[in-house]
Amino acid sequence: MDKKKVLFLLTHLAGGGAERIAALLLKHLNRHRFEPLLVVFEDRFDYLVPEDVPITCLHKKSRYDLPRLIWRLARVYEKEKPHVVLGFMDYANLIAILAQKLSRAKPKLLLSEHILLSIFLKHEPFPHLKGCAIRRLYPKADAVICVSRGMADDLASGFKVPHEKIQVIYNPVDIQYILSLAAENVDNPWFAEGEAPVVINLGRLTAQKGHSYLLRAFAQVREKHPCRLVILGEGEERQALESLARELGIEGEVAFLGFQKNPFKYLARSYLFVLSSLWEGFPLVPIEAMTCGVPVISARCPSGPDEIITDGVNGLLVPVADEAALAEAMLRLLKDKGLAAKLAQSGRKRAEDFAITNIVREYELLL
Repeated sequence: MDKKKVLFLLTHLAGGGAERIAALLLKHLNRHRFEPLLVVFEDRFDYLVPEDVPITCLHKKSRYDLPRLIWRLARVYEKEKPHVVLGFMDYANLIAILAQKLSRAKPKLLLSEHILLSIFLKHEPFPHLKGCAIRRLYPKADAVICVSRGMADDLASGFKVPHEKIQVIYNPVDIQYILSLAAENVDNPWFAEGEAPVVINLGRLTAQKGHSYLLRAFAQVREKHPCRLVILGEGEERQALESLARELGIEGEVAFLGFQKNPFKYLARSYLFVLSSLWEGFPLVPIEAMTCGVPVISARCPSGPDEIITDGVNGLLVPVADEAALAEAMLRLLKDKGLAAKLAQSGRKRAEDFAITNIVREYELLL
């Protein structure tokens, strides 16, 4: 059987969830059937790329580089002659389509979307222009992969992508890799045995992630139960969130630890994980927390959490942007260790449904 050459296309491989998924797929794609290569617009890497994957950087310099990126990618198509292009996120996806139109090579186009576009575009520059481009161009792809059913419905209803072109494939986790990293030691006294239980959150420090509601909820919890809050991640909201922690009088019980290459060792030693997002595509961190055996509380935001969590069975769901409900759920698990242990056990079993070995087969079938 001839190998299919698959070109992975991303803006960069730094930080975010879509980038992490791409790195996982690059690692686990069956080399007997597929020959992967990676093209990025920016030379930024937080995730390891397998040594056998050639990397091409198109060296984006500014937002005005769009025509040059399209032209350069079209030349890459002609040089590499990939059978399939797998794009990640709207910017790379749109360029993938335009480059195909310009190029003599005509690879099949699979677009992977990882965010709820109808909400995301409201926070982007030129939302109407980008929305129009998505409506015009996405239907021209051979298939569009959505990472949740909520996203698929949003793409079909809001962006006129035919249902028959949409494929839902959930985000994967590499369970064995996570557990191996979770076993590493943590050099932080808060995680030592006998210390107050740690509530943990992991995500970019942006308004989307709802950290302000988490801080206010935690302030209510601290009045009734000893605990600490650890937040992993970086972003433009960090200074404002640190100021809010001081205003609430909890700065001594909240630690902003920044981006961590190994967040799993912190997750595994925490008492519970909280996702406070206002919206998502399909959040990966709750599944990673479940893998580490940590009970999960999540806002029932669009989209994804209610496709991962069955409320009261393998986690708790609370209304979005409701700090009182979030505080109540946190207190419930802090006080009821039996319930916390039950949710952790059921959550670990649920995480197995998203194992990379299962998910990569779905991608390979589509490729």
